[in-house]
Amino acid sequence: MNKPDHPVPAQPLEQPTPGSAVREPVEFSFQSRRMLVEWWAVLIAATVAILAISFLSPPVRADNLFYDFVLRLNPPRPSQRILIVAIDNPSLAELGRWPWKRDVHARLMDELREAGAAAVGFDVLVPEAADPAADQALAEAIRRNGRVIVASYIEVPGPNGAPALRVPPVLPVAKAARGIGHVTTRPDRDGVVRGIDMLTDGQGVRDLHLSEGVAALVQGDTARLDAPKPAPEAPVYAPSRNLIPFAGPSGSYAQLSYADVLNGRVPDDLLRDRIVLVGMTAAGMGDRFSTPMSGTLETMAGVELHANYVDSLLADRMIHPVPPWAWLLYSLTPVWMLMMSLLFLGPRINLWLGVGLGIGIFLVTLLGLALFRVWLPPAMAMIAIGLIYPLWGWRRLDLASRYMVAELRELRAEQDVLPRVREPVQGDPVEKQIMLMHEAIRDVRDLRQFIAQSLDSLPDAAVVTDLDGKVLIANDAADELFSRLVPGTLLGQPLAELFRGFDTDPRLPDRRAVELLAAMRARAIPEDGGYETRLADGTSLEIRLAFFTDAQGRPLGWIVRFADITELRASERQREDALRLLTHDMRAPQASILAVLESEGAKVPPELARRLERYAHQTLSLADDFVHLARAESGRFVVETFNLSDALLDAVDDLWPLADAKRIRIVSDVPDDEAMVTGDRALLTRAITNLIGNAIKYSDERTRIQARVRTTATTAICEIEDQGRGIAPDDLGKLFEPFQRLAPPEGAPAASAAPGAGLGLAFVRTVVERHRGRVMVSSVEGQGSTFGIELPLERG
Repeated sequence: MNKPDHPVPAQPLEQPTPGSAVREPVEFSFQSRRMLVEWWAVLIAATVAILAISFLSPPVRADNLFYDFVLRLNPPRPSQRILIVAIDNPSLAELGRWPWKRDVHARLMDELREAGAAAVGFDVLVPEAADPAADQALAEAIRRNGRVIVASYIEVPGPNGAPALRVPPVLPVAKAARGIGHVTTRPDRDGVVRGIDMLTDGQGVRDLHLSEGVAALVQGDTARLDAPKPAPEAPVYAPSRNLIPFAGPSGSYAQLSYADVLNGRVPDDLLRDRIVLVGMTAAGMGDRFSTPMSGTLETMAGVELHANYVDSLLADRMIHPVPPWAWLLYSLTPVWMLMMSLLFLGPRINLWLGVGLGIGIFLVTLLGLALFRVWLPPAMAMIAIGLIYPLWGWRRLDLASRYMVAELRELRAEQDVLPRVREPVQGDPVEKQIMLMHEAIRDVRDLRQFIAQSLDSLPDAAVVTDLDGKVLIANDAADELFSRLVPGTLLGQPLAELFRGFDTDPRLPDRRAVELLAAMRARAIPEDGGYETRLADGTSLEIRLAFFTDAQGRPLGWIVRFADITELRASERQREDALRLLTHDMRAPQASILAVLESEGAKVPPELARRLERYAHQTLSLADDFVHLARAESGRFVVETFNLSDALLDAVDDLWPLADAKRIRIVSDVPDDEAMVTGDRALLTRAITNLIGNAIKYSDERTRIQARVRTTATTAICEIEDQGRGIAPDDLGKLFEPFQRLAPPEGAPAASAAPGAGLGLAFVRTVVERHRGRVMVSSVEGQGSTFGIELPLERG
């Protein structure tokens, strides 16, 4: 081998230009695609999981804990205008056991009127008639007051199958009150009351809450108080909810004892222009609720809940939860942002971005609730980010580690070229990786020397050039080839000078060589990677060119091979001549015979005409079979990956008329999963067609042929099962030999044999074996035969 006597200066490494032939290694591209597929899988899985959890089991408890925490950080100041007249334990001790007569409540209403209360919310249920006189007295007192909202309640479900029942106060009280509002309160899943549902009847008619009625009365919103009411038994819906910013725990609003107000022990100045809410706070009476402000054992009376609600309505500081779609978008957006960064940015940036997104979600929710009274539940987004970052990091690291180990193991397994004793790889996973890497580095160093020696032993001429096309290395075959074509040594010669040595006249350069040199300068070799030329002495050379790159995929130079294909081209010309003889010289006379029979058939005896036509068709079929067999043996395949089931169905469709003529039923059975194989689809379809055609030929009328495809762990199998006469055991061994045909059944005339030249099964075997498969046959005389082909599955 000619090698430079001194080191060749390193050429500048250039990045591949757009459209160039430089491509990443197949394995790296596969891993990149796999990582992209896993990225999409994680993104879609995270999105679907968030949507599913949001609808099935949202993290309400976590959101509620955060909500309660923020609410306790900065509670609003309670309004001094709101006053609770409490039915407390001292009042019960002084006025007697509950329930009190309603004329007692009437006296309270008069006291509040005389003191100048701005509005009264009477949170005491009086749904049933008691003492008519007392009921009438209460009604008269409420009417004299003129600014009283009384309480009602809603039963869900209602009696007798009704969806609901709205229970108002007794009729005199209901007519006397300025308004009626329900006091229905629904706690959250954890038993804590955080808001009040906006109830409707489904048609848009609102069920007014007691607190809303008091606020409307104070604000002078008479339209709201006089708005139509739902029917008593109309269904109840809660399309929205108002979240209450509680002013503090129980006792935050001023309270007066019911008995003190009733008996005039409270100065009128304490009641004048105050919003008075009358309700129960005594132990064991009335409804009590846990709220975000409650302690471990503390609860809040219903009347205090109404005080917080009224205060929030009047101060216009209600907390409004965002719509479901906005919540989902708020939960998904940080996840999508993090996934995009995980795809394009480095691990350190992604770590800080993940932390920043978590802090950002916390701050957005905190500021939205504290400053703008908007509730954006953050738990879903926080949980998703907390799970996605380690999940994707693990997937990426696992993919990289497995890729490296797999490549090292594969490299270790492929080193049969160099004899070497391999020590077993032992230790923990990291130690194994280190040992594999050490072996790989040692093997690469040895391969350097091996490649240098191997290039010199190649039978074809080969040269290695730099990016500019100057020869760096040439083997002995190249020296011998160019010794008579190019003067001087090959080292340092430009590749263009080598190509000009093939031209018979330097003034007429080969256009293909000029185009190839131009493609090399543009770093974009054509798809065929070279061209073919013929020298003056008749030698045919195939010139093929490829670039080689460094570990980063940057091109370093070119490898050019000059293969002597003179004998191959001579052999191909002989084959083409033989095929031309068959396809033209043999077919033309037979086609002429058929044409004469078609035009002059009346002049020939019918029996003779049929025999001549049959012989002509057999000769044409023989020529076609021979051409197909020659193509299969030549190995000139159009390779593609396709579904073997599709090829079977195409063959069945092509032969259906022939089967229908004999009234033979062909049943196709293909699997649901694709049976993907790689090869020449046309040749394999033709092979299956031959098997089905033989089954039709050797089957009686009104029989059945089963055509099926099945798969194993590594192969795809196509089987053709008929109900013909079967094959004798002695004939099975010679079925796939050329020009071998089955003899007619014993006692049958020779003319009854099926037409054909005996090349069909030979073609099948040749095609299948060329595709790394095998043919199978099983038969029982008198019961039928099963022919099959088995091909390796394509797992790529």
